[in-house]
Amino acid sequence: MSEMAYIEIDATPWLKHDGDLEIGVYIGEGSCEPCYTSSVSLEDLIDKELESLISPKTKKIAEYHTDDAKELIKSLKRAVKYAKKRMKELK
Repeated sequence: MSEMAYIEIDATPWLKHDGDLEIGVYIGEGSCEPCYTSSVSLEDLIDKELESLISPKTKKIAEYHTDDAKELIKSLKRAVKYAKKRMKELK
């Protein structure tokens, strides 16, 4: 007969002050230090998203993805506006 054990695992995203997104993986109940971390810059994430919209034929953003690219820009502008608002509130 085997016993069951449960391990708490938490993967938490964190937006750092330098603009990098960091993922920390915490293992074990009440763990205060991550067992694993990985960072990626916002620029890299933006590049990956925009490059995923490229047409193989033209090597440019596909016409049918133009709205997706515009939505990404709008989303990033909203995030900047929100960050500025929160900074003012917390000052």
